[in-house]
Amino acid sequence: MIVFLVGCQSPPVEEPAIPDPIPRVEAAPLLTSPAEAIDADDTPGVFLTELRPAPAVLSIEGEDVAGYSYAYDGQVPGPTLRVAVGDTVTTLLQNDLADATTVHWHGMQVPEAMDGAGWVDGGIAPGTAFTYTFTAGAPGTFWYHPHLDVGAQVDGGLYGVVIVEDPAEPVADRELVLVFDAWGEHDDGVPGLDGESDDHHDLTDPARTRWTVNGLVGPRFVATGGERIRVRTLNASNTSYLALGWPGMRQIGGDQGLWGAPEGPEVTVLAPGDRAEFEWDVGTEGFDVTTLPWVAAGGEALGDTRTLLTVEVEEPATASAPIAWPTADTWVSPDPAHTELVYVFQGGGEGDWLINGEAWPDVTRQVAALGADTIVEVRNLSATNHPFHLHGQRFEVLSVDGVPVPARRIEDTVDIGIRQRVRLLLHADNPGDWLLHCHLLGHEEGGMMTVLGVE
Repeated sequence: MIVFLVGCQSPPVEEPAIPDPIPRVEAAPLLTSPAEAIDADDTPGVFLTELRPAPAVLSIEGEDVAGYSYAYDGQVPGPTLRVAVGDTVTTLLQNDLADATTVHWHGMQVPEAMDGAGWVDGGIAPGTAFTYTFTAGAPGTFWYHPHLDVGAQVDGGLYGVVIVEDPAEPVADRELVLVFDAWGEHDDGVPGLDGESDDHHDLTDPARTRWTVNGLVGPRFVATGGERIRVRTLNASNTSYLALGWPGMRQIGGDQGLWGAPEGPEVTVLAPGDRAEFEWDVGTEGFDVTTLPWVAAGGEALGDTRTLLTVEVEEPATASAPIAWPTADTWVSPDPAHTELVYVFQGGGEGDWLINGEAWPDVTRQVAALGADTIVEVRNLSATNHPFHLHGQRFEVLSVDGVPVPARRIEDTVDIGIRQRVRLLLHADNPGDWLLHCHLLGHEEGGMMTVLGVE
């Protein structure tokens, strides 16, 4: 039988929908400490190494369009220098950049000629070398970076950690070095450069900030239950603040090594250039290391807490008892009524950033007496915080706005809040002419730098 369909039209056949591809779930990158520099001299008490700053193309998060433009020895962060108190440290710097550079040993008391400030001699020319030699002094976590064209060179990836060990200190089961750096998040979602500026740290909106940890975005760290880990941290960003937090935080030290007694703050704020040391007593559960949105112009800002890295636990076990770190006096030195030196931070907007009304290099050199205790008062009259950093010296924080600090703190970089007045005790025991500046590198390059002579 034949059937004819007249005047009818078959309905259109819809093509079957093609399902969206299943998102590929990639494991977060595995976090380790930066590779350490090789000691080329096995003589006890002598540390010899070489650093080669050079152009580099190092992507973050696998994106070739965004990344670091410079590196020491091909890695960012640069190699960690691990030395002992009293070691003779010799570092040959071979400049493979197209521009002059230096190495500044941030937080370390080195001779003036080894400080790497570069403001007198113009630094190490391209294609030439210079040998830095000094004796490692107080124990702690320090860092190295250029001090010429400092914003661009640090921004490009030239920085690394120096660890000075004290053989008398307890030894943790493991150490972890965490170097944090900040990037802008642009319209394409790729963290990195915007094609118009080489300053990926010039950020005022923390909601747009993406942080790298040892050059990685959102890495994971695998710990073992029961182990105790000494964690050394550095904020190497040009401009961005960190407000670190995790459950059961135990801070054991700051800029200049161990504190007199561990503390358990909910949040530790690290200004650019700041370091802090912590202890992780790993148990059965992992945790996230996070940062609150934090800005120089006012502190905690609107926005969500950001996860910087995740700690995973293999072989969960009961946490061990905390390490018995050596204790020291926590008393604060008395604050006398007199003041020898005053530094007033001001400026901003469309003008220069100033110290005592002066912009670098047209500044007045003040003087502290060698070997004497000098009281320094720092006043901030601007609308933003300023991390106050002094080369070649360290100081004790006495009071903030007239209130004594609760425990003894020896620092080389201290954040001065908006309208704050901070008093410091400087035992000026390292002779020379030393730079003193804000460690927000845009402020430093905008004029907020001067010189203190110790003689």
